Amino acid sequence: MRVNYKKELEEAARNMILVHKPHTLIRMILRTIVRKVKIEHAGTLLYEKTRNSYIVTITRGQVGAKLPAGFIRLDPDAPIIRFFRHKEAYLSFFEDGALILSRVNYLLQKKELFHNDPETEKLLIAIKFQMKSFDAVVSVPCYFQNDLLGVLMLGEKVSKKCFKDEEIDFFIALANDVAMALRNAFLFEDLQLEIERNKRLFFETTMALAAAIDAKDHYTRGHTSRVTEYSLAIAKLIAADANGRSDDKFFEELHIASMLHDIGKIGVPESILNKNGPLTEEERKKINEHSLIGATILGPIKNLDGVILGIKHHHERHDGRGYPEGLGGEAIPYVARIISVADSFDAMTTDRPYRKAFTRDYAIVELERCSGSQFHPQIVKAAVTLYKRGELK
Repeated sequence: MRVNYKKELEEAARNMILVHKPHTLIRMILRTIVRKVKIEHAGTLLYEKTRNSYIVTITRGQVGAKLPAGFIRLDPDAPIIRFFRHKEAYLSFFEDGALILSRVNYLLQKKELFHNDPETEKLLIAIKFQMKSFDAVVSVPCYFQNDLLGVLMLGEKVSKKCFKDEEIDFFIALANDVAMALRNAFLFEDLQLEIERNKRLFFETTMALAAAIDAKDHYTRGHTSRVTEYSLAIAKLIAADANGRSDDKFFEELHIASMLHDIGKIGVPESILNKNGPLTEEERKKINEHSLIGATILGPIKNLDGVILGIKHHHERHDGRGYPEGLGGEAIPYVARIISVADSFDAMTTDRPYRKAFTRDYAIVELERCSGSQFHPQIVKAAVTLYKRGELK
């Protein structure tokens, strides 16, 4: 039966964003590759910072064909690792982002290619023997930005047939998703640890997650930090006007929720986030899922109930016509009501793929116009006061 690789890739990507443990994530991906493409075995070389090495972490496939986890460790100068870490230097030998053993063998037969480049010939020879030692016919790198997080090492197909182009493309696309998911999984591990150990470091990790969100959406760089700044300023003004003591727990939850309010966009394709034009109904539906995805992602982390509610409901409307649950009025969590106003103000005053930024004066008029329908009147009032004081920039 023919495999629908696009469908498999989408399914894998959906599942990956919900996995917070790197080793669980890798097992899931290798299982997908072995079963869907029917290869004899698959393994991963995963970078361990403390040892500055790439280590065989998890393998899947036929008994006897697999390498034991932890059995092999490669330093950054090992041939395969050096090739992928400095891929620009070998671009002419780079096959669509992957090393394919048959391609390496073919190149080495073309001696004329290396008359003026004996070092590259030596490297390819070393790569050939290293891939054979892994019993691998395809090696696929996993990058986060320019960092090599790991390498997928894939054995032969059970049928002994050559890999098709669409299968190689599937591996490469999957590796890109794996890298992002691995990065996020590592961050989530850190996030849980820091909640338990050190609140200051927890906030630093949260900021790293927020930066990862901004990096995915090219048109909203800085959006997260601005929404956080606006949200906290609005909350402080409301607290001051009420002559009440500030609730440290509430402000902490607001701070974290505003930094992570768009974390669910990790699960939205970049082609939709950065689309240069209006969204279709289906694309808009995908975007609207981000608040629920965000709540699901953070669900397993202890002591974040208030944060999760703020993230889940920051697109609800005061009149009950928002999403995801159509809450209205006082039923909307207070953290979410504040983020809604701050988020909308920044969205209006920022360039989007399909329009230029509105002026701040225009945005304030819009907030006032939608007070009592889309937004909570008290929060709009605070935002307008801050703007008139010059404190909402």
